[in-house]
Amino acid sequence: MIDYPNVPGRGLVKESTKKDRVQFLNEAGFSLAHISKSEIPAESLVNNIESHIGSVEIPVGLAGPLLFAGGDTDFRYAPIATLEGALLASMNRGAKVISRCGGVNTHILHQRMVRSPLFLFDSLKDGLIFNEWMKDNFQLVKTQADSHSNYGKLIKLEPQVSGKSVHVKFIYETGDASGQNMTTNSTDKTIKWLEDYYRKVIGNPLKNVLIEGNGSSDKKISHYNINQGRGTHVIAECELKEEEINQLLRTTSEAFMTSFNASATISRLDGMIGHNLNVANVVAGVFAATGQDLACIHESSVGVLTVDKTKGGLYLCLHLPTLVVGTVGGGTHLAAQSEALNLMGCAGTGKVKRFAEMIAGFALALEISTFAAIVGGQFASAHERLGRNKPVSK
Repeated sequence: MIDYPNVPGRGLVKESTKKDRVQFLNEAGFSLAHISKSEIPAESLVNNIESHIGSVEIPVGLAGPLLFAGGDTDFRYAPIATLEGALLASMNRGAKVISRCGGVNTHILHQRMVRSPLFLFDSLKDGLIFNEWMKDNFQLVKTQADSHSNYGKLIKLEPQVSGKSVHVKFIYETGDASGQNMTTNSTDKTIKWLEDYYRKVIGNPLKNVLIEGNGSSDKKISHYNINQGRGTHVIAECELKEEEINQLLRTTSEAFMTSFNASATISRLDGMIGHNLNVANVVAGVFAATGQDLACIHESSVGVLTVDKTKGGLYLCLHLPTLVVGTVGGGTHLAAQSEALNLMGCAGTGKVKRFAEMIAGFALALEISTFAAIVGGQFASAHERLGRNKPVSK
């Protein structure tokens, strides 16, 4: 029988158990001299992490100012946690050209979170009966789901038959939280009630129920979520003047359009999901700085960029259809992360729409500057100058 090592205090998040675990690793021959020097009190991390041993510091740079036009026209800033040289320089060039051309306009189409439990039956017939029952009893299910959350509101049910099983998408609005845990809790309690109710009141057999059958594509990319929504669907747009394109971006609208059309063609031929250059850089940088769920960077980085030639320059529009963000919950309560959200004017309740709009605006700024650098022949030289970390022999 294998003698499995017993890590001290594995289920406890306290300074004392953190020290015990660090000592355990030191005795095993591992040095944690830097990781263990954390300024985050262990007790503040309860329900955020287990088996805590310290923290890893990521440098944070300042993006902006970027002018946001519309009802509250103002200059805004964003903290970007990154180790990629040239990234902030490019974002700031994009922010400057957008601002000098009148600013970025943003709009939220919707905010949703999806949980998709799986209902298992003994026959296709039983599954089909349940499928129709779910379609006809939305209000009954909604009453149950809404009773388990102060903020989550069930707005839609979408059952789908799969052989002897039925996947049911529970679609919620979740206020200022990204909502994964909120919707999991509400859905779990609802399906437990539903399992008992359906067997006793309806009388049809229900073999088993799972909280998730993978139909929500949680932390994964799916065409359904892009088209129907999971997270926040936000749009950012701007118009660039030819003079500013020439002076700040060092290219022309004609060159930009020619290259963009060619890149859009190959993305379709390759089957790329969406079409953008590096939206993920902004999403990852903001997520790391503000305490978001880092596993959602993948799905949140789906971006669809379009560019049109105008009489005076270029029109650009960026869709982020699956941006999973929150201004409450997760790691947003920690001191540094809360400070980062405050810098964006996005801390606390009533701020999630502004937060999503800012991510989209700064992502558009980076898209513009990056593509201009490629078209204008500056991309490699900028990374050589700012982003190439060359090892130095000692």
